[in-house]
Amino acid sequence: MSAPLPASVQGDLLRELSRDYPSLTQIPNGVLFADATKGRALIIDQTRIEVSENGAHVSTNALEQMQADLHKTVPLIDIAPPYRVRIEGTGTIQALEGLDPAAVLRNYAPPNPAWDIVGGHCTHSCVRFLFTGDDGTQRDVHVEPLFAQPDKFYVMAVSMNAPTGVPSLDRAMRVAHDEVGLIERLSDRIVSDIAEPTRTT
Repeated sequence: MSAPLPASVQGDLLRELSRDYPSLTQIPNGVLFADATKGRALIIDQTRIEVSENGAHVSTNALEQMQADLHKTVPLIDIAPPYRVRIEGTGTIQALEGLDPAAVLRNYAPPNPAWDIVGGHCTHSCVRFLFTGDDGTQRDVHVEPLFAQPDKFYVMAVSMNAPTGVPSLDRAMRVAHDEVGLIERLSDRIVSDIAEPTRTT
């Protein structure tokens, strides 16, 4: 477990971040900065910095804002390279008119009827795919129906670079930027290909 952030470091962080994050909360061994109106949060301790933004419509410059926040905080925390980069994204993909995501996924990954004897009637199927890039980057993509809106697919994607990390903060930022675009394209392609047999029948 990491040591708590020194009070002087917390003061420096507060001066740098209070404009964009009006709320500060003490958490075990660190601090949580937040802006509830924008769904933004920044968690900082001695071993990691985690920045997130959640909402129905996340702005297109959200990644640039996150990168700016990291450039402010990393020098203050003095986290030494190499840096591991973990990207987590969730979102929805609208199904074409007349397409039922729940039916599409059950058709793509049909449950074994024998399972119903054990668990009860299986009503939905979800799929998960794990990828490893040539550079060691791991990507995990999960697709399921969006139960609250039955005309949409719900996608969760997680990416983490190789255990060796990258040697500089600027390089880590480039990796993050590129990876966001890659997992978005990958998610779109997976959903499109899953739905394709249904559209052509």
